[in-house]
Amino acid sequence: MENSWEEKKKPFNFIQRFLMVAVIPTIFAIIVLVLLLMYSGADVAEKGKELLNAIPFLSEEKRTTDQLLENNKNKISSLQTKLKERDQQIKTLESQLENSENRFQSVNSEKEKLQSELQSLQSAQEETKKAVDEIVKTYETMSAKNAAAILSEMSESETLKILAELKPAKLASILEKMEPSVASKYTELLSTASNPQP
Repeated sequence: MENSWEEKKKPFNFIQRFLMVAVIPTIFAIIVLVLLLMYSGADVAEKGKELLNAIPFLSEEKRTTDQLLENNKNKISSLQTKLKERDQQIKTLESQLENSENRFQSVNSEKEKLQSELQSLQSAQEETKKAVDEIVKTYETMSAKNAAAILSEMSESETLKILAELKPAKLASILEKMEPSVASKYTELLSTASNPQP
């Protein structure tokens, strides 16, 4: 038991003695001095700032720090301005993109509409062609005299369509049975239709 008590009772080392003899009493004295100055009405905080500013390397540090803070504030302000400009550019580009997409959709719908109309026209044209082919077959089986009489009574455009589709031999026999003035008119129209002038 005596050994453990003795081990615990070791002498203070140098750091411990320095703290106990110098540092702790000095801190205590400073606290008491500050309290007395505050009680007497002196502005301790202001005097402390003056003392800190009087220390050469601290005042220089403070000026450097203040300058850095000011520079950083300026940079932050500049970056915020740039960020706002970029946001505005992004909004403008998004608006342009949306307008382009709307125009693209409008053009696509117009294209689909035109394709639908084209298909309708093509199917109508095919039906008309089939009808004309049927009529041409009918006229090819008719006698030239009867065909000439009927064609002379029809409209010019319809007669021209039928005559343009007939075989050359049948066309010649039908024109032969028409009146000369009518035959010459249709011959001229057929030649103009087959050889359009520039």
